[in-house]
Amino acid sequence: MSERTLVELPLLQQLQNLDWSIIDQGEGCPSDPAKSLRKTFREVLLKQVFFTAVRSINRDPAGAEWLTDNDLEGVYQLVAGAKGTLVEANKAVYELLSKGVPVDRETATGKESVTVKLIDFDNPTANSFHAINQFRIDTPGQVKDHIRPDVTLFINGLPIVVIEAKEANEFTSVPLQEGKTQLMRYAERRPADTKGGKLEGEERLFHTNLFLVATTGTEAVYGSITTDPDDFQKWKSIMPAKYAQFQTPLGGPAREQEVLVQGMFPKETLVDLLQNFVLFTTKSG
Repeated sequence: MSERTLVELPLLQQLQNLDWSIIDQGEGCPSDPAKSLRKTFREVLLKQVFFTAVRSINRDPAGAEWLTDNDLEGVYQLVAGAKGTLVEANKAVYELLSKGVPVDRETATGKESVTVKLIDFDNPTANSFHAINQFRIDTPGQVKDHIRPDVTLFINGLPIVVIEAKEANEFTSVPLQEGKTQLMRYAERRPADTKGGKLEGEERLFHTNLFLVATTGTEAVYGSITTDPDDFQKWKSIMPAKYAQFQTPLGGPAREQEVLVQGMFPKETLVDLLQNFVLFTTKSG
């Protein structure tokens, strides 16, 4: 049995059971960006999903959508155009996600400044949740011409979680470590001398990132963009209790992957983690 059969497909099935929208692009390298809701493989955000979702969760007092395409383009560019180091850009985008973006709205008495939500924290299920496998991003002129995370999770078109699935085979006897190494490569976290001084990933994919996950099915660990590979952690509990009783995709007892997915990725849980469990600290010296 393969990595896709034992790790990737069960993960997608479990997310589908949690009411995520699944885009399964099969095995191999995708050739059509439209299948992953994009115009080109250089895009890391799902722009049209972002427009539709953000327009829907922001309504006037009468309950009508009011954001124009120009409004949404301006908000989108604030997220897509984040500058600085990986951590600086991630922090700047998190400020937008957590606090919203001020936008002028036309009213009967003139313009008023309104804070536009990028995520609906009060009504988690009002957001759009997509899981896309083999999410190809072209990286011309780098070590490889593209990267392809196994599964990427989006809220309102923003990549919040990047998952690397591995299975022991003739090429690797330490699949979990290989998965973490792959995530470091994608996020440009490896030392320059390790990669020959060349770029090998796409930091933009991680400007909106909340979690990185490496999984073999049997083992599964998570971290953030600043977590050292040796410090990734297992997720050990499933809350709320209503999610603790579930049918595993492969049958039999829940593996670490199933516990992590069921514990972290119910819609309200992931939105709660995004809102309340993010902390940026600065080390002295």
